Order: sequence, then structure tokens, then C-alpha cells
Amino acid sequence: MRVCWIISEQFASTHVTPEQLKDIAPSWGSWKTWRAWNTDNVLCHDVNKAQELIQRAFHSVCNFYTANKNYAQLNRPARVNLYEGDFPGALDYPEEIIAMHLVAEQNDLVLLLGFDLTDKIFDDKFKNHKQLNYYNAFRATLNTYPETQWVLIDHPNPVTKKITLSNLTQDSFDSVVKLLS
Repeated sequence: MRVCWIISEQFASTHVTPEQLKDIAPSWGSWKTWRAWNTDNVLCHDVNKAQELIQRAFHSVCNFYTANKNYAQLNRPARVNLYEGDFPGALDYPEEIIAMHLVAEQNDLVLLLGFDLTDKIFDDKFKNHKQLNYYNAFRATLNTYPETQWVLIDHPNPVTKKITLSNLTQDSFDSVVKLLS
């Protein structure tokens, strides 16, 4: 069985270590996850941040991914992986959705660590709009890859009713470690 982790930017834990994750499967996440979790595959959708990271040779310490549309503007650096696509609207955490698309066809089981798919109501209408965009992108990804099993690890609250699909389940970190170690 092919397995991987996707680590959310929001993930913080005192009982999980990067070594535990690496013992089970390779990890994917935003550039913001690399320092804390030593993420194997790192994504940066923002061209300005990608430029800054490449100038610091970040792409030499991990498998670095950025949007193909950014490649020329970044002066075509070597050892940078590219992906196609963009988002029709504003959403938070675009690298999480991109990682989901990149790993889905090559993995049977995708472990989602630190994701929060809890319905929240914000006073700010734009925040509510971005949350809905994120949920729609998340659900669309699960629908696009129905053969992939997605597992929310230690999800804090009930999952929004906007995302109730048969290929999305929940489990605890400790249970996953016991099963896959």
C-alpha cells in the first residue's frame, strides 16, 4: 500500500515527532511546515516567496515545488519541480489543496495531519468566502480521486457537512502509528 502524509500549516503538536512521520511515509506540505516537520516535499504557490526561498537555496534541501506559471519569473532554476493549475478564487492554504492533487494518483492512503474542516462562522464575510472556497476545493479533490482513501488525523471537531464523502475518514495518530509502523 502506498501511503503519504500531508501536513497542514496549522499543525502543531508536542507528542508527534518528524521521525515518527518519516518512519511511516514521506511527507508533503507548505514551505511553512518544513522547519518544524522537516517535510520531504515542499510546495510554495506564491511567486515572491518562492523567489526568496530559491535565493536561499531552499530547493537543494528538499523536493521543492512551485507553479509552472512562476518558472520563467524565477529564472528557470534547476532542481525545482513544477505543477500546473491555479485557483479561481481566494482561499487560505492553497499548498494543501495542491499537495492533495499531487499525491492522489500515486498513493492509496493519504494521511491528513492538522487539517481543520470544522464549520466556523467569521464576522468577516471575506473569511467566510475563503473558507467556503477551501471546502469546495477540498471536496472537489476528493471527488476527483475517489479511489484514494483520505484520513483526517486527530480532527478536533465534527467535519463540516459540506464535505461528507465515503473516501474521507478519521482516525487518531496513535492508531495510525500502530497500524502502519
